Amino acid sequence: MKLEKEINWSSGINSKATMSYEKYLKMGLEIISPRLSIRVYKLAPKNDYPIFLRGTELRIQIFWDKESKYEFIINKSFWYHSNTNKDDRKWMRSHADVHLRKFYDAMEDGKKKRNASK
Repeated sequence: MKLEKEINWSSGINSKATMSYEKYLKMGLEIISPRLSIRVYKLAPKNDYPIFLRGTELRIQIFWDKESKYEFIINKSFWYHSNTNKDDRKWMRSHADVHLRKFYDAMEDGKKKRNASK
């Protein structure tokens, strides 16, 4: 039963909107909580990210207020490219929804814990 719920989860953003991965992720995080934000870095520490390709990839950090909570590397063109093709849009959203779902679940768990303690 839980598997069915995961398949039906949606970010709540119009599925026909032709936005880039960047805009989609920012909007999805804002819907989840206005306290979530994204910072984009063109560089990455070589010790932590030895395979990072400068000029080709970006390091994305997601913050809760001013505290970094999550980080990933993404191709620069994939991050900024507007998705006008239906199949491209679906593929991009499937990747972005993985990140959004983590924050959505964390928010829901936090709400449950807060309500249980009351």
